[in-house]
Amino acid sequence: MLDVGPSLARQLKADPPQLHAGGAECGGLHWAALEWLERTVQPGWSTLETGAGLSTIVFAARGAEHETVTPEEAEVARIRHECQARGISTDRVRFHVGPSHEALAAWQPRPLDLVLLDGAHGFPYPILDWWHVAPHLRAGGLLLLDDAYMGAVAALVAHLRSRPAWGVEGAVGYRTVIARKLEDEVPPFDSLGEEGVGRVSFSYLPPHRRAVATARHRVFSTRPGRAVVRGLRRHARFLFR
Repeated sequence: MLDVGPSLARQLKADPPQLHAGGAECGGLHWAALEWLERTVQPGWSTLETGAGLSTIVFAARGAEHETVTPEEAEVARIRHECQARGISTDRVRFHVGPSHEALAAWQPRPLDLVLLDGAHGFPYPILDWWHVAPHLRAGGLLLLDDAYMGAVAALVAHLRSRPAWGVEGAVGYRTVIARKLEDEVPPFDSLGEEGVGRVSFSYLPPHRRAVATARHRVFSTRPGRAVVRGLRRHARFLFR
C-alpha cells in the first residue's frame, strides 16, 4: 500500500510556520477546522476568505480559485514564501490587501462555492463581511465562521440558524461553525424577535420598566392582542392621546 504521508494540515501542525505579525505561529483556524478544510475543498472550487494564514496555504494546495483579504502586505509575502518552500503554487490565489469591510465593498463578485470568514471579529465586521459575500455564495455552498464564541460572530450564527435560507450544520473543533446556504434570500427588513437575531429583549430598560414592557409585548404582539389594540383605537381613542 502506498504511503502518502501526513496531510498538509498535519504537517503544518507539526512545524507551524511564522506567518503573522510579531512572529505569531498560528492565530487562525483550529487544527481540526484546517483538516476539515483540506478534506472538503475540491480542485477548481471558487473560494474566498477574510483573514489569511495557514488556511490560505491549504486553499492553494487544494487547487482552489481562491481570494483572500488581509490587512497586512508583509503577511502576503510570508504566505507566498511558505508556499514556495513547500512546492505549492499560488498562481490561483489572489490577495486583497486592506480592511475587509473596504476590500469587499470594492470586490468584483463571482459565484462562490465556499467562504471562510475569519477576519476582524469586532462588531459589526463579521456581519459586514457576510453581507458582502452571502449573495454570491451558490445555493448549496458552504460558509465557515471561525471564532463563533465571539459576540458579533455568535449573533451572525443566531441569525443564520433562524433563517430558512440557511442551514447550520454544526461545528468543527470547538470554535468553528459550518453553515450551508440553501437558497437565495434578502434578509427581512424588520423583526419582532420571532425571526432574525436572537429574541426580543428590553434589557436596556430599568428592571421595573423591563417587566412591564416584556409583558405588554407578549400580549400585544399576538394576533388577538393586535386586534384588541385596533378595537381600542377605534372606540377609545382617548387612550392613545
